[in-house]
Amino acid sequence: MFLAGLNPKHIGRTDKLGNPFEIGIGRVEDFQTLLEMYRTFSPRPASQGLPPENPEICKNWVKKLYERSGNTLARRDGRIIGHVSLIPDGRSKSGELVIFVHQDDRNRGVGTELMRFSLEEFTRLGFELIWLTVRVSNFIPIKLYRKLGFEFCDMDSYERVMAIKLTPLSGPAGPNEPLPAK
Repeated sequence: MFLAGLNPKHIGRTDKLGNPFEIGIGRVEDFQTLLEMYRTFSPRPASQGLPPENPEICKNWVKKLYERSGNTLARRDGRIIGHVSLIPDGRSKSGELVIFVHQDDRNRGVGTELMRFSLEEFTRLGFELIWLTVRVSNFIPIKLYRKLGFEFCDMDSYERVMAIKLTPLSGPAGPNEPLPAK
């Protein structure tokens, strides 16, 4: 588990409607609040059977993410409104990213800020490649991922795999580069 290497900083942001929220590293004490976000999450499942619809299976899924992954959270008024988790592959400096933003906070810039913060943290930790899967018809997240530098690397009729090669930071914050075209 690489969670210990994550920076404990929290940063304040403002969404597109002018409402403040905070982004930071997930802490053990956030677990129950994160479960509450997933309890009220819609649609369930949103993608690839995640988040799990069954409450007990969902609890175990979140617990495993917390034990094996790096987790960043977006918070507003004491509740969690977004979650990014990076699951390291264990063989290289790469990992699979999952992101969920509560339906009440979508299309407000929360996912964009949460992804930027997360990619910066994962770059700082030495990760070189991050990938994710997204439904072919999920146009808003695809637009976000492309804006952040993710490129398509594989697809079937239902989902696409997108990846980004992370550039080591050389100063305050270096840009991430898209993968070279195949």
